[in-house]
Amino acid sequence: MANTMGQRIRERRKELGFTQEKLASKLGVTYQAVSKWESGTSMPDIALISPLAMSLQTSAEELLTGAKSTGADTVLAPGAKRRSWGDIKGIVAKDIHGDVRSIIGEVHGDVYGNVTGNITGSVNNIFGNVEGNITGTVDGDITGYVAGSLFGIVTGSVRLGIRGRVNGTVVGDGINIPDDKTLARIQKKLDRDA
Repeated sequence: MANTMGQRIRERRKELGFTQEKLASKLGVTYQAVSKWESGTSMPDIALISPLAMSLQTSAEELLTGAKSTGADTVLAPGAKRRSWGDIKGIVAKDIHGDVRSIIGEVHGDVYGNVTGNITGSVNNIFGNVEGNITGTVDGDITGYVAGSLFGIVTGSVRLGIRGRVNGTVVGDGINIPDDKTLARIQKKLDRDA
């Protein structure tokens, strides 16, 4: 029997020693909502996926697919295949579930994976890392980090910060992270505070 998202939420919550009430209070929902997610009666709203993953100290991809994420590397669930897309040069009207090399066109949905190249077009949320530069627009959040520089705009937050230059704009929370040591220190603090 396949491990469902609800089962993954329940298992991770119990690993962390959270009650349904504690998880619910972190997300601003009722414990009944968490109970329904875990039983498979309902699913969390898409806007809650990133905060839910952060609260459970995991990645959105792991919650959605069962793949174990370790930064930019991903260990897939048994039997699963990792999707990887090349350059996006046109318009994508929906979400992309997998890694993307570069975004030169428009993605009118979210990317559930890493962007291994640059973003010169536009995309909504990125549930992963951006390994290159952003000269375009991310109209939402990045749950990982930006390894390159920001010359464009991120209208939301960059959870793990920006390692390169910031000549663009981050409307939400974004921090410049100069090296891996600082990144590890910030990640420890996030884990402690969760």
